[in-house]
Amino acid sequence: MVSQEEIEKFLLGEDEEKYIVALEYDYRSNKIFKVIQHPTNGKQLKSESFIPFAWVGDLKGKKFYNGSKYAQKEAMSKHGIIIEKLDTRGDERMEQGLKYLVKTTKTYSNLVNFFKMGGLDPWDRDNSDNIAILPPVEQYLCQKQKRLFKGFEEYDEVHRFVFDIETTGLDATKDKIFLIGMKDNRGFEKVIAAQNEEEEKQMIIDFFNTINYLKPTLVGGYNSAFFDFPFILTRATILGLDIDKIAKTLNPEKTLRQKKGILKLANEMEDYTQTMMWGYNIVDIAHAVRRAQAINSDIKSWGLKYITQFIGAEKENRVYVKGDKIGKIYFDNKDYYFNPKTGGYKEVGTPGTENLMERFPGHYEKVNGEYIIERYLYDDIWETMVVDEEFNQANFLLAKLVPTTYERLSTMGTATLWKMIMMSWSYKHGLAIPKKGDKRSFTGGLSRLLQVGYSTDVLKLDYSSLYPSIQLVHDVFPKCDVTGAMKSMLKYFRDTRIKYKKLAADYYVSDPKLSSQYNRKQLPIKIFINAFFGSLSAPQVFPWGDMDMGEQITCTGRQYLRQMIMWFMKRGYEPLVMDTDGVNFAVPEGRDEHTYIGKGLNGLVEEGKEYKGSDADVAEYNDLFMRGEMGLDTDGQWPATINVARKNYALLTDKGKVKLTGNKLNLRNYKHMLRSFWIRVFVCCWTVKVKSFWTLTMSM
Repeated sequence: MVSQEEIEKFLLGEDEEKYIVALEYDYRSNKIFKVIQHPTNGKQLKSESFIPFAWVGDLKGKKFYNGSKYAQKEAMSKHGIIIEKLDTRGDERMEQGLKYLVKTTKTYSNLVNFFKMGGLDPWDRDNSDNIAILPPVEQYLCQKQKRLFKGFEEYDEVHRFVFDIETTGLDATKDKIFLIGMKDNRGFEKVIAAQNEEEEKQMIIDFFNTINYLKPTLVGGYNSAFFDFPFILTRATILGLDIDKIAKTLNPEKTLRQKKGILKLANEMEDYTQTMMWGYNIVDIAHAVRRAQAINSDIKSWGLKYITQFIGAEKENRVYVKGDKIGKIYFDNKDYYFNPKTGGYKEVGTPGTENLMERFPGHYEKVNGEYIIERYLYDDIWETMVVDEEFNQANFLLAKLVPTTYERLSTMGTATLWKMIMMSWSYKHGLAIPKKGDKRSFTGGLSRLLQVGYSTDVLKLDYSSLYPSIQLVHDVFPKCDVTGAMKSMLKYFRDTRIKYKKLAADYYVSDPKLSSQYNRKQLPIKIFINAFFGSLSAPQVFPWGDMDMGEQITCTGRQYLRQMIMWFMKRGYEPLVMDTDGVNFAVPEGRDEHTYIGKGLNGLVEEGKEYKGSDADVAEYNDLFMRGEMGLDTDGQWPATINVARKNYALLTDKGKVKLTGNKLNLRNYKHMLRSFWIRVFVCCWTVKVKSFWTLTMSM
């Protein structure tokens, strides 16, 4: 297995150059331009050359240059082509894969044209199993062993700029922009307004001038790929503005452009339009939230207001305005009584506002409608910045490890992330790329509803990173990973996550802010390592994937889950729900008095420590059965639950709130009604101790 020191050095990039925040490729000069955000010298541009390359397999049967060796040699000479044989270590899949490295002493275009002139388009789906060419920027990062954001420890050190627009409607062909709010993380904040088309033109010009003046590294809006940027660009065209002149980039010869992109959301994909400005990273912050929502069932909506509340960042005096009232309040511009402490407001003259300022001295200010909407917009861009810091922290951390651009990383799937890392590893070590495999179905994890109805004193136990831990403990990795890099990387990511989790716990009381920073750092790593199983089970995308290994992992996981259930049942625990890596149990009465002295035979158990109640049983289980990276954790404890269907249950928290799990219980249009219903059911069950939920609800 590769040493952890070597893995860390590789992942962080062996080249020590710091402060690279973006990369651009110039096709004419075949040079990479590095955008540097220097802490003291500001934005800088530096250029560097690289050698374009492609991984290629056996092209027999592809009629390359119609099978003419002479034509191939002529083309090789014309395009400066050099071919190297890569190391396969005798592995069958490597031998059948991309075992040649084709390089050029000329340009990236020469490399591409070498294949196209021979009748093979490298990006044609029919050729994807025979030719792999990374974009120039990714080739450069792999070849030079550089990484983005080296030298920045925290995401907030990167210069970030967010914006939001207010419009008279949703149709840019007939509606107008009347406000643009802008904010960066260095103290800049501004709202610009327009009352007519001439002012709207100037407002759009001022927006792009502000970006040009500040020169931030990241430019982001919330749902901006779908709404804000298309609206701004459409209005600019209608108003007769030359977007090529007003949207200045860091290269005077390069203009703003757009291209089609794909947003990966767990198992789904969605088309979107990517806005690009040379030298800048332009992202839609909503993409990060939606990607998190796709794998976190606790996130019920990706709306800005909801997600700010979800992460506990809502301002006490946040101003709220319904979408259909924004334009009316602004343009009617009536007088309002405004409470700066709560963000509440009432129109002057409406019932209840009589002598309001006299009745509540010092509580209200008299303002107009324009002020209300501008305050609302300021709060919007403030929330956008907070949500960006929370959810794009993951992309920032991954960009420090994965040789790709920040913009691409913000939308790509986890299988592609692993693919990028392994391709970079293969390039560094002169290894062939294995032949892709075929995907087939196999039995997944256990998911069962064992008890329907009401239960009390609920304990959820789950294995810590079950599938990655199984891989590490039982050495379940594909043979085509001939250097053992994947095992070493998985261990590195797991150990790094545990380190961050421990630091988050250590500082939870003494330094909550630092604790939160460490917790944010461990979350993307958790997603990354848990996604490795998905990559392994997608050999049609991930060349190192192996369906047999994937099936072995899920089979082993089912055995662990069954064994854990049997052990806890012998101690009186009643299993209620099981799902892949965890089980909800009803804790037996009187178990609080049970004790156990830890033996320290597992990393989660402290030697000599006295454990009580369910913690004692978990510690004993870990000492008895869990070795290496395997470990059983307590994921939560609740006063009561009602199990409705497989993967669908309601939990009563110790604060009297209801947590709903499962799509059947989380119908978006009825979630508030459903929560009220479940609270009523819990109260009734708690009062009459009804075991059958269905009997109870039929009588309500």
